Formats: sequence, C-alpha cells, structure tokens
Amino acid sequence: MAMHALKIHGQRGAVLIISLVLLMVLTILAISTMRTASLGLLMAGNTQYRENAWQLAQTGIDTILHSGDPATNIDCNTATADAPVAIEALGGRYTTTVCYRGESITPGNSITRVPTFNYEVRADGSTEQRGARARLVQGFAVTGASGR
Repeated sequence: MAMHALKIHGQRGAVLIISLVLLMVLTILAISTMRTASLGLLMAGNTQYRENAWQLAQTGIDTILHSGDPATNIDCNTATADAPVAIEALGGRYTTTVCYRGESITPGNSITRVPTFNYEVRADGSTEQRGARARLVQGFAVTGASGR
C-alpha cells in the first residue's frame, strides 16, 4: 500500500509541470498574435498617411493646372517652390514648383505656326503624422498663349 501512495504522489507533480509548460506556450502564442495585430494596424495607418500625402500632392498639381497659363520663363534648374498650402482635411500641406520646358509647334493646326509653351509642375505633399511624403511631377502645355 505504501508503494501505491508514493506512485500517485509522483504523478501529481508531473501534471503540474506539464500544465505550466502548456500555459507558457499559450501565453507566448497570445503575445505573438497581439504583436502581429498591432503591426497590421501600424502598416494600415502608414498606408493611409501615404495616401493622404499623395492626395495633397495631386491637389497641388490640380491647382496649378486649373489656374491657366503660368506665364513663367523660369528654367527647371533654377525654379523655387511656392509657399506651402495647408489642407486641414488631409492633415498636411503641399508645395508646388512650375518651370518652363521650352516652346514647340503643335502639329495638325490649321494655322501654320501656333506656339505651344511646355511646362513642368512638381508638387510635394506631406502629412504631419509620421512624416509621410509624396512627390508628383507632371508636364503640361499651353497652346497659343499670349504675352510671350
């Protein structure tokens, strides 16, 4: 009878150790899952901030394109950026730079020599959150512009 009682006592300790090991494995698994979820949220936030910066830069380009003939002869190597424009809805600001790329003749016009003035607009958008930035560059042309 004494051997039987000793054998049961030894098994109770083994169950405790196995239970603690399983608890430790489950705890590590839970911590790993929480870190993965947190990283996913961080990446989604960064994507949103980058998209906002892109939208800010696109807004800068659209503003320049809708303003008409920029009437500038500044070369792209010496052009300076305009003052930053803040847009609170997107949580950031944009700056634009317009430069002159030269003159060309538009083919297919009924008038033989209608000049086309070529420009380049560069817009930089940036957000305050995590410093997201985007730069967009687009060329555009104004045909038959006056005042040159």
